[in-house]
Amino acid sequence: MKNQLILFTADFPYGTGETFLETEIVFLAKGFDEVKIVSQNTSSMECHCLPDNCSVERINLSISTADKMKALFGVLDPLFWKERKVIKSIYGKRLTKGIIFTMLISLYRAKKVKAAVSRLQQTDQSAVKQYFYSYWCDDVALGLAMAQVEFPKIKTLCRIHRWDVYFEESAVNYLPFRHTIAQQIGKIVSISQDGIDYAKAVWKTGMDDKFVLSRLGINNSVTPDIIERNFCLLVSCSNIIPVKRVQLIAEALQEISETAIKWVHFGDGSERKALETLIKKLPPNIQVELMGRRDNKEIYTYYTEHRPDLFINVSSSEGVPVSIMEAMSFGIPVIATNVGGNSEIVNNENGCLLSHSPSATDIAVAINQFTELSSPQLMEKRKHSFETWNLQYNSEVNYKKFVNIIGDI
Repeated sequence: MKNQLILFTADFPYGTGETFLETEIVFLAKGFDEVKIVSQNTSSMECHCLPDNCSVERINLSISTADKMKALFGVLDPLFWKERKVIKSIYGKRLTKGIIFTMLISLYRAKKVKAAVSRLQQTDQSAVKQYFYSYWCDDVALGLAMAQVEFPKIKTLCRIHRWDVYFEESAVNYLPFRHTIAQQIGKIVSISQDGIDYAKAVWKTGMDDKFVLSRLGINNSVTPDIIERNFCLLVSCSNIIPVKRVQLIAEALQEISETAIKWVHFGDGSERKALETLIKKLPPNIQVELMGRRDNKEIYTYYTEHRPDLFINVSSSEGVPVSIMEAMSFGIPVIATNVGGNSEIVNNENGCLLSHSPSATDIAVAINQFTELSSPQLMEKRKHSFETWNLQYNSEVNYKKFVNIIGDI
C-alpha cells in the first residue's frame, strides 16, 4: 500500500517563513512514498528546494470583506453552538464580540480546508493510506478535525508550538475550537512538554491520550570550539517585535561599561527604528551589528566562522525556539527567559535561565558572569550546550521518531 502525506503549511516552501521545515521535509520525504505540501502562500515566487517525491499546491484561506459577511452564517452551524457552550461552561469565559468574530472566521476558514481534504482524499483507501498533517494547531487543524469525522479512514494530526497553544497569546485571550480539535483530530504533537501541560490544563478536553511530545530538531556536525579574542561575541536571532523584547538586550548592554562586547543580531521587524535609537546611546565598549533577515545557511556560516561566545533570547513568550536549538548545535551557551518550553532546553550547565520578566540589570549581570568565565569554564558550558542539542534536538533522532509517530496514528 502506498503511503501519502499531505502537509498543510502557512508559507513553506514559499517565501521566508517556516524555514525550519527545510530540515523536517527531508525526513518526511524519506518516510512516505509521496508528500504533497498545501501552502497558504499564494503570492511568493521564491521556493525552497524540495525532495523529488514532494509536490506543492496552494490554498487561499485569506478572508475578504465578502467572506466576513458569509462567515456570519456560521451561527447556524452546530459546532458554533457547541463551542459557545465550551467557552462559557468549560473555559469560564464571557462571550465577547471579539471571541464570537474569532469563532466565525475560524469556522469559515476551516470549512475551506475540509473542502480541500474532501478533494484530496483518495476514494480507494485500499491502495493509498493518507495522512493529513497541519504544521500548526489553527483553523487548518480544525478543518482536518472536521474532515476526520466525515472521512474516518484518513489519518490526521497537527503540531502545537506557542501562539497556537497559549490563550494569552491571543488578543481576545482565547483560541478557537481547541476543545473540538483535540476531540476529533487523530493526534496532537507538541514541540514541548510545557505545551502539553498547558493544553491539558486549559483546553480541558479530557483527551489526554491524544497529546504526544516530539521535539523539533536541527541538523549540524560542527563540534564546539572557542576562538580567543579580546571581546565577548554575543549573538541573538529573532524578529524585532514586541514579544521578542530585543530592546531589552540593548538596555542591558547600556549597564555594561567596562567589558568589551560585540552584539550581533539576526532578524528584523517593526521595532527596528526604536532599537537603533537605543543602540546610539550605548557606551563605546559595546559594538553592535544588526544583520537583518538572513537565511539559515548564512547564520550557520557565521556561527561556524566566528564561534560566538554567548547567545541570548529574552522573549516574553516562546515554545522552544529553533534559534536556541541552532545556537546549541554549535556549542554556544544560552541566556534565555523562563517562558514556554525554554526551561526544557536552557539550564545552569549550558547557560543561564532568567526569570520570566527580567530587568535590564538582571540581564546585564548574567552577561557579565559569562564574560568573567575562564576559557576552561567557558569550554564546559559549550560542551554542555552541544550535548543538550545532541541528546534532545538532533534532527536525525527526532524526525525519524516523528515519522514513526505519524505512522502509528
